[in-house]
Amino acid sequence: MLPLKLSITGLYSYQKKQTIDFEELTDAGLFGIFGAVGSGKSSILEAIGFVLYGETDRLHKTDRRAYNMLNLKSDRANIEFDFVNFEERKFKFVADWKRKKRFEETTSIERLAYEWKEETWIPMTSADATLIIGLTYENFRRTIIIPQGKFSEFLSLKGKERSDMMKEIFYLQRFDLAYKVANAQSVTRTELDLLKGALTGFEAISAETISVLENEVSTAESELQKDKAVLILAEAELQKLTTLKKNFEDLEKKKVILAELMVQKPDIDTLQHEIITYEITEKNFKAILQELKLGKTVLDKTKEQLLNVDNNKTALEQNRKNNQIVIDGLQPQFDQLEVSKKRVTDLESIEKVLGLQIDLAAIEKKIANATVFSLESEKKENELKQNLTIIHADLLSLKSKKLDGNILLEVGNWYNLQESKQSQLATKVDRIKIIEEYVVTQKVAFLDLALPLENWKKLLDEKKEVVHNDKTIAFSNKTKLLVSKELAHFTNSLHEGENCPLCGSLEHPNVMVAEDVSEELKNNEATILRLVNQEKEFVLLESKANKIDLAIAHAVEQLQITLAEKAALESEFTLHLSNFIWKNFNAVDKSVFLDTKQQQQLIENKISETEVKENSIRVQQQKTANELKTLSAENAILSSEKAAKTATLTNELSQLKVVDFGDYEKSAIINIQEEKNKLNQQNNRIATEFKLKSDAITLQNIELAGLEGTLNLIQQQLISYQKAVQEIQKTIAILLQTHHFDSVEIVNNILEKTWDIAFEKNRTRQFAIDLKVAENAFAQAEELVLNQIFTSREFEDFINTVAVRKEKFEVQLGIVSKVQDNLKRITAAFAEKAELLQQFEVLNNRFINLGILANMFNASGFVNYVSSIYLQNLSDVANVRFHRMTKNQLSLTINSSNEFEVIDYLNNGASRSVKTLSGGQGFQASLCLALALAESVQSLNKNDKNFFFIDEGFGTQDAESISIVFETLQSLRKENRIVGIISHVAELQERIPRSITIVNEDGKGSKVITNWN
Repeated sequence: MLPLKLSITGLYSYQKKQTIDFEELTDAGLFGIFGAVGSGKSSILEAIGFVLYGETDRLHKTDRRAYNMLNLKSDRANIEFDFVNFEERKFKFVADWKRKKRFEETTSIERLAYEWKEETWIPMTSADATLIIGLTYENFRRTIIIPQGKFSEFLSLKGKERSDMMKEIFYLQRFDLAYKVANAQSVTRTELDLLKGALTGFEAISAETISVLENEVSTAESELQKDKAVLILAEAELQKLTTLKKNFEDLEKKKVILAELMVQKPDIDTLQHEIITYEITEKNFKAILQELKLGKTVLDKTKEQLLNVDNNKTALEQNRKNNQIVIDGLQPQFDQLEVSKKRVTDLESIEKVLGLQIDLAAIEKKIANATVFSLESEKKENELKQNLTIIHADLLSLKSKKLDGNILLEVGNWYNLQESKQSQLATKVDRIKIIEEYVVTQKVAFLDLALPLENWKKLLDEKKEVVHNDKTIAFSNKTKLLVSKELAHFTNSLHEGENCPLCGSLEHPNVMVAEDVSEELKNNEATILRLVNQEKEFVLLESKANKIDLAIAHAVEQLQITLAEKAALESEFTLHLSNFIWKNFNAVDKSVFLDTKQQQQLIENKISETEVKENSIRVQQQKTANELKTLSAENAILSSEKAAKTATLTNELSQLKVVDFGDYEKSAIINIQEEKNKLNQQNNRIATEFKLKSDAITLQNIELAGLEGTLNLIQQQLISYQKAVQEIQKTIAILLQTHHFDSVEIVNNILEKTWDIAFEKNRTRQFAIDLKVAENAFAQAEELVLNQIFTSREFEDFINTVAVRKEKFEVQLGIVSKVQDNLKRITAAFAEKAELLQQFEVLNNRFINLGILANMFNASGFVNYVSSIYLQNLSDVANVRFHRMTKNQLSLTINSSNEFEVIDYLNNGASRSVKTLSGGQGFQASLCLALALAESVQSLNKNDKNFFFIDEGFGTQDAESISIVFETLQSLRKENRIVGIISHVAELQERIPRSITIVNEDGKGSKVITNWN
């Protein structure tokens, strides 16, 4: 991760918005953030961690985080952080929350994330930075941004905790294959059990069994071949007999068929004669008879058509005569039609004039009514104006009594803040009391251990050393006594002429006189047991004392912090009291403010009611004014409408032509309408009827001319059709004489016969073919059985003989098949058994190997082993710098518990705990490890530039050590690494090329000042 920009507003001491341009700082490779204690330096790192993960070490979620992180003089807190991750992708994380109306209440903290794509910030679905950066919050604090007091955490972690951290940072869980191995073991065990079960069914399967079955198959197949040869000879003979039997049966069938055909022959001959007669008659008479029939039909139709045309002509002449009579009757009325139409027009004008007179009377009445209503509305408007003046005066009086709302709001906020600070102060007092009581309780508990509180560790170490020395002496004495006891045993077993069991000598000139040391050994063992128990008691006592001592130290530290916070709150409370500037209220007594606030609320309510009343009257006044405007507009419209209607009336009167208006002035409009409609209908009827009859006569004249021509044409056609019919009748008479028919009726009877001539011809033809085929087939069948004899009894006996031989063959075939199937089954089973045994051997070897792997991966053993390798590599990288910093006096190493130890080269390379390092040496070791860890993590993420932040005061280092540290940090720039330092050491600030200074100004909060040296 490489930071680009950070903006902070309203967070802790940052009252106003402050922006840090990290691009300017990181370009230098090494940069610093400096400032006095409490200036807000560490808040920068806390802001980065909080906006990325929503977590902070200083406050938990239960600590009213949103309220306590918000600056007391700010209404809103905002953090915006831009950075580039290990994939060179640019992100922005934002955290934002606000103060509500109640001072101690805030909105929920809203965290959002954006990615820079296509020149714009695109919102992301999640604001969790774990996936983007590749680190959890805990490891982010250990490797990239290391908060104050956490710098040496990695060095001092327990072995298991450090291993867990290594697993997460370097993804070592991928080496934990215990679950997969266990699954593989379970699957393999199941497969082995299945194979064992499968093999139990193959116990009788062997090569000897297969050899016996092969001999059985050979014998059965030989017997089968003999039976097959006998069966083939018998079946050939049977086939000959079957053919002979079939030939005799075929002869009988064909004899029957021939006899049946001979019976049908006379009928077929008669049918053949009828077909020939029909075909001759059809050929000579059918066409001419149809022609005669058609000629007669046309002749009849022509006669009928002639009659119809003559009748139509007569009817049409009568209609024309009737229409002319009607026209002669309508002619006088038709001549007066124009005058009648003018009368209709005049009646329409008179109707309009009478309607306009009614409309004018109604308009004059509306004008009179509108004048009266207008006078009433003007009176009402004047009354509303007077009421409005009175209410406005009352409203001005009420508003003069109203105080400035901002003053009440400021005073209320002052009282709320005062109550909040009083509550906080009381909480701190209670906490101080609890901590003091807890310290007293722990001191009493420490006194119960019978150890001095000041130098208990020294005293206990002295006692432990005495016991340890005594135990060493006791063990030494035990060894001597055991040697004496064994020598005494050998002495007692020496005999002349026998080899010494120790030196092998046959001579024993000076045999040692040994004393019995059993009692001394018993006393010695009791002493050792007592000393071991004393050591355990001292260890337990040390543990209890250490626990109580740490608890007291922590409580005293918390007491000092709480006292400082209480003093700060008291100072803030005093400052808050001095800010009370309102003379009309009492800083001590809030009741005056509450009474004033209540009175102002009553005045506010009264003002609201009066304003509502004033608005209501204004609405009524506006409504009345609008009504007056509407009335005025309506009067103007009515006057205009009256003038228009008067002009229309005069125009209509001037249009009268044949009617006098005086004749209809007193008439009702409905009577005029009835007369007009009746006259109009009469005019339309006369015009329509006259036109229809005239048009009809014209069309009838045209139609009569056409009918006359048609009548002449039909008469000519009739003469022509009569001549054609006579000619056809003469031709038919000649054909009857030629073919010897007495009359046309006989010919018609022949032709009218209903039958399928083609079908009957095919039937006679097919009969002739069938008869010829039957005669030939009968002759051939006789030739096949000539001079041969066939008896059914001999045939049946031979069939039974073949069946017996076939049954014997099939039985033998079944035996062969059964023996062959058995051989195939046993052979396949033998091959399957061999394959199962091979699989069993493979699976059994796999199961043994999986057991070895399971032991290796059990309890994360392999992962811990890999973790120790990673940790040792990390230690090796850190030692490159640690050697240089300690002038080759110290180096780091890893013990069997995956805990750090120090190799001291000034003391013959002896190993000792890292807890024995001085404060300065511990810082140097932590710095080297932090650099190595950051380098490993960020190279794992394939970053071009490695970056991390150290929030540490460097106060434990002397001038020479600071120079070494600074040279180490400066050398990182050549390695393309970026380091940020937060410190208050002035010497470091002078030597760092780029830095910013955080200044906390009274009343204005923390500010960022850049220093580009």
